[in-house]
Amino acid sequence: MIKVELDIHSDQPNPKWLLAPGDEAQLHGLIAAAPRANPSEAENDSAYKGFVAQLSDEETVRVQRGVIEIARGAERTFRTDGDRAVERWLLATGRSTLAPCDYQTVVAALWD
Repeated sequence: MIKVELDIHSDQPNPKWLLAPGDEAQLHGLIAAAPRANPSEAENDSAYKGFVAQLSDEETVRVQRGVIEIARGAERTFRTDGDRAVERWLLATGRSTLAPCDYQTVVAALWD
């Protein structure tokens, strides 16, 4: 199972949820379809720091501000989420788990 974390809190635990099996396949497809990108750091000055998905013990994906960072051990690769579709999709998968204020914070960041 893929665990997703919304990186939003600095002073309390971040919300986490598990993707359903069908959603796991969809996430892999969304990432695979995203164009490759040069390494970059997403600028961030808000409480919302993106989504972190633990794909396996060795592979983690961070999606933030249109950048998908895939970490496999020390190796990092990047993809572009230009229309932020992956971020919006991850938000939708956690909708029932998120507190209304957290959900609204992410919505404001995604549609700014």
